[in-house]
Amino acid sequence: MASYKDYKKIPKKDGEKSKILSNNRKLFMDINKKYLALDLELNNAEDNSISKPKIIQVGIAIGNFNDYQNDNLLSQKWYLNPEEPIFEFITNLTGITDDDIVSNAVPHAQVAFEIGTLIKSQECFVNPVVWGGGDSTELKSEFKDRSISFPFFGRRWIDVKTWFLLNALANGKNPNIGLSSALTACRLKFKGIPHRADDDALNTLRLFFELLNRQYKMHQLLTSAKQII
Repeated sequence: MASYKDYKKIPKKDGEKSKILSNNRKLFMDINKKYLALDLELNNAEDNSISKPKIIQVGIAIGNFNDYQNDNLLSQKWYLNPEEPIFEFITNLTGITDDDIVSNAVPHAQVAFEIGTLIKSQECFVNPVVWGGGDSTELKSEFKDRSISFPFFGRRWIDVKTWFLLNALANGKNPNIGLSSALTACRLKFKGIPHRADDDALNTLRLFFELLNRQYKMHQLLTSAKQII
């Protein structure tokens, strides 16, 4: 990746060069900033008829652009007890069974505390990265229903699905694809097992950094073109 010192090679007059360098400082993305990707697995019927399906698994991934390049992103998952049987459709889709819930489910308060601790210790960006909107709202809603404090995520999220969709439309490609296919379109392979919250979160974060890097390179190219003109 190019560094700021590369711009010192631009043959401009001192005053003009100084102005260009000052403006270009803002074009370098912060490769050390950490982001948190969030994914949920919900207990819902095959016809999606449950108005407010309960969360059965929470997955996160955390890291910065350097972690992505070095294949060193952190991921973690928690099981939550929906206090109802897992739909057969969901077990077939996610692999999550009633026995998994009985053996591995933890209190909502523990999930809130541990995610909050990671967000603070890693100094993550305020909004979570997601594939499709709503996961952070649903998680915060279940915390709120149990009077659990969770002052994180803000009111917005970074939706990689919408970002990918816009890029696909702009390039005349099919926008109606899932996370795994979106990764393939970007020449990335899905790591892990689809529809497992931690694996989906990890791959969402990988796709986010890949798209971010492509956008960054585009800005670099446009900036260089403007300097030549």
